[in-house]
Amino acid sequence: MNLKRLALLVLLGVLVGVTIFWVPGRFADSSSGADGGDPAGASSSRSGSPGADASPGSGGGSGSGKKSDPEPATEALPEAASTPTESGLPGLTAKPRTKQAALISEPLPKQAVRKGALVAGYPEALEPPARTSVDVSSVTPTKGVLQVALTASCRRPCDVLRHFRTQLAQHGFEEVTTTSVENTPALSLRRGEETVSVTVTRTGRRSVDFSLYSVLRTKT
Repeated sequence: MNLKRLALLVLLGVLVGVTIFWVPGRFADSSSGADGGDPAGASSSRSGSPGADASPGSGGGSGSGKKSDPEPATEALPEAASTPTESGLPGLTAKPRTKQAALISEPLPKQAVRKGALVAGYPEALEPPARTSVDVSSVTPTKGVLQVALTASCRRPCDVLRHFRTQLAQHGFEEVTTTSVENTPALSLRRGEETVSVTVTRTGRRSVDFSLYSVLRTKT
């Protein structure tokens, strides 16, 4: 009976010693977990957050936490081309001016008819092509108006219609539609109330016969 009691006391003492040894260790682990259970939080608290350490006035390149905005790009506009001038658009040649002056002037020549040559007072702008033989020429004046007539022939090669078309275009005459007799080549030119009509009457092997009739005015 004494041996059992002694054994019970020894066992009880062993249990008490084990309990005393184990409990403080658990408490130590619990306190360690409370203080440092979260390693990331502990390291964060020890090192401090980047935002807390970085101050607005600090000179650290990446510590500022904000990159400066790039300057806005500016688009360079092309320089304006040269502006149109009074003579026309740049790069385009100005249209040559035609002579708008009257082809006749006061005092008008007297009425006359001449064979074999141009009559006195015959307008220079209506002179026939070179190598032309005049049959009959005439001028008939009225109030501010001069009627001019001519029948002649020019030696081939000669282009009568082209000659008068080119010559009178320089004075502002424009070609208009005309109806010729028996489909003969003809030309009709007009400038305001002034008219010039040229008709090829016959085309031979060596010459071209033609006639001209014109009404000119002292005021255009």
